[in-house]
Amino acid sequence: MNNYIYVDSITFSDGKTYQLNENDIIVFTGANNVGKTHTLIEISNAMKSIYTENHVIKDISFQKKGTSEDFINNCTLKKGYYRYSNLIFPPENVQYMKECWDTQVTDVFTPGFLNFISTEKRLSAGNPADITQMDLNYEEASSIFKIYQNDNLEKTISSYFKEAFGESLILNRVEGAVIPFYVGTPPLMKEGEDRMSVGYVERLQQLPRLETQGDGIRSFAGVLIDVFTGKQSITLIDEPEAFLHPPQAKLLGKILLNNIPEKKQLFISTHSEDFLKGLLEVENSNVKLFRINREQNINKLSLLDNIGIKTIWNDPLLRYSNILSGLFHSKVVLCEADTDCLFYQAMVNAIDYGEKNIKNDILYIHCGGKKRLKTVIKALKALDVKIVVIADIDILNNAEKDDTFEEVTKALGIDWNRLKTKREIILEYVASQRAQLDTSDVKKEINKILESVNSDFFPNHKAKEINAVVKKASAWSKIKEVGYRFFRGDAIKAYEEIDSICKSAGLYIVPVGELECFYKLNSDHGTKWVNAVLSSSNIDIKTDLHLEEARTFVKEIIKY
Repeated sequence: MNNYIYVDSITFSDGKTYQLNENDIIVFTGANNVGKTHTLIEISNAMKSIYTENHVIKDISFQKKGTSEDFINNCTLKKGYYRYSNLIFPPENVQYMKECWDTQVTDVFTPGFLNFISTEKRLSAGNPADITQMDLNYEEASSIFKIYQNDNLEKTISSYFKEAFGESLILNRVEGAVIPFYVGTPPLMKEGEDRMSVGYVERLQQLPRLETQGDGIRSFAGVLIDVFTGKQSITLIDEPEAFLHPPQAKLLGKILLNNIPEKKQLFISTHSEDFLKGLLEVENSNVKLFRINREQNINKLSLLDNIGIKTIWNDPLLRYSNILSGLFHSKVVLCEADTDCLFYQAMVNAIDYGEKNIKNDILYIHCGGKKRLKTVIKALKALDVKIVVIADIDILNNAEKDDTFEEVTKALGIDWNRLKTKREIILEYVASQRAQLDTSDVKKEINKILESVNSDFFPNHKAKEINAVVKKASAWSKIKEVGYRFFRGDAIKAYEEIDSICKSAGLYIVPVGELECFYKLNSDHGTKWVNAVLSSSNIDIKTDLHLEEARTFVKEIIKY
């Protein structure tokens, strides 16, 4: 392709300008109603020189490659007309077309260089082509006719379609007045038959036609047909995952990146974690991932380039988690464990606090313990996602080799110097307090457990009992039972100051110590505790007085 047009730079409504390359795959993500689809529309309007009031894009510039002479030389002279992709013009307009290339290229030549694959377009892309319209104007415009003329193209599209749905796409070239696609297993050809044979065609016609299938199948096929037949250098796709189940959405992402030719820009708006994962599974250094945040009338964009993408994608915890779903929510609540997520989500959904539209746009993610908090925080920060972190009160402890509290607060952007002295006051106070068990008590308790074991293999539940005894050797076990109320004097003042600073950055320390202490009438732990509290007919989480502190806590989280 000697002649092509691409987007050189875009300035968004927040004033930030981003330079783009001719081979870039630009992906727009964000929560609902932030301007993902509108971004594509505004790119299209700018290409067509349609001047409307923009909401997302403040300015956009295009670059063209090749000269006007190159453009005319690359045109195909057919039936007395010049053709270039979807452009058709008579020979007498050649000079005019040269002048247009040198001046208003993004206006006149838009059909030949811009392909906007909207939802409506891809649902109809596989509809039968009217063979009576295979004339000068329709022939180049119809994707079906391009496949009709290229067996290899049909085989490629069919192979991907079969990978997604287990069925092939078969074009019937002798249907009559139309050229339709059929869906299913291609009929076997009998001896002496070819695809034009009457017997073969009759068997083919017993299969369902593509246009009679569901929206998912038609949409998937439509994207393949449009992308593989389109010669335009700029392609816009609005939510390609629409109507698709997660496996097909993911596969479509992989297909698109594996088959993007050089000198072709792809702009995609998406609301699918699965589609994104399909894109990211393909090694392509040209991917640029934008997240759009809308604040009043300003659309603020943040860019996660290929280096940032690889940082997230190379971490197994992040790669196989649902962290990318955070891109499509206004807020992410990050917890230590999955049971925490379950409880807080249930509490939020049960409370009527006057902003119902917000609570449905929150994603709850767990990271499998405190030590992984900083990793997930950094990843979400890179994605420019608003974060609330909930941690048990023992995050203030520094018993671990790595100081988790320091790492988490730094990851959230808190100046550690504001917290360091205050945390030392708390640690000194805790060290001065008597543990629930002294050394002799610990030895006695552990010996009792060991003496009760008669089997050759040490039971797992006995190991847990010993672990529980060891925890009682530290005052922190008591703190996890009673929360901040354990502290006195300077320690409680230090805690309150730490709590205030942390909340301002999105870190919420469980005030009662740990999750289970929000409802102490149930002595279970973890999953059993959550199931008992949420499923009990005797507990109304909206009104139960024992859960009042929990309701107050989650209300603060929502308001952040």
